Amino acid sequence: MIPCKHKSQKESIRKLTEDMKNHPAAKREDVRTTYSRRSTATFIAAAGAVILLTAAPVPANASTEVPAAAAASASNPCKSQHYSKVAYTFYIGPSKMPLRCGTKTWGYNHIVERGRWSTSFKNKISDTLFNGYERTPGVYYRYKVGTGCSSKPPRKNFKVVVNKGPLGGMPGGLTPQGVITATVEYTTPAVAAASPSAEAKC
Repeated sequence: MIPCKHKSQKESIRKLTEDMKNHPAAKREDVRTTYSRRSTATFIAAAGAVILLTAAPVPANASTEVPAAAAASASNPCKSQHYSKVAYTFYIGPSKMPLRCGTKTWGYNHIVERGRWSTSFKNKISDTLFNGYERTPGVYYRYKVGTGCSSKPPRKNFKVVVNKGPLGGMPGGLTPQGVITATVEYTTPAVAAASPSAEAKC
């Protein structure tokens, strides 16, 4: 009789285990476990994607340089200033030559208005006034402007126009008016004409 009783106990345990597996609460727990695993996997994948996007390298050809117009606006020394204020000072030999704020027709505001201003442009003004060539009173070129015939192509030159006298030519006015404008021109390299007739044929 004992072996039968032992067999009966094992059968009861088997049924109980089966019932527990089929119980709605057990099924709900299995669903919760599955959902939890899937949610965790989804979260890990999303976090990995964010990290990859954040750590993505900037393309080699991407520009981080601030546009010239924006840079000029951010460091504008003439914002809300009187036209007579000196924005920058240049030199012609030992003499100072100011670049005043000016207006839309002369000075710093005039140059910025035409989109020319930059650090490079400022350096060219300085170099032209200090080391350049005064072709006519108040008109300076970075390179010497030639006369006569030349088979060479025109040369890219830098031109600065200044007024060493008072603003508007009125005695006692703002003196010197300073830099009026600056621009790029194409000029002929310096050459000597072979003769007056040769110059006339040019």
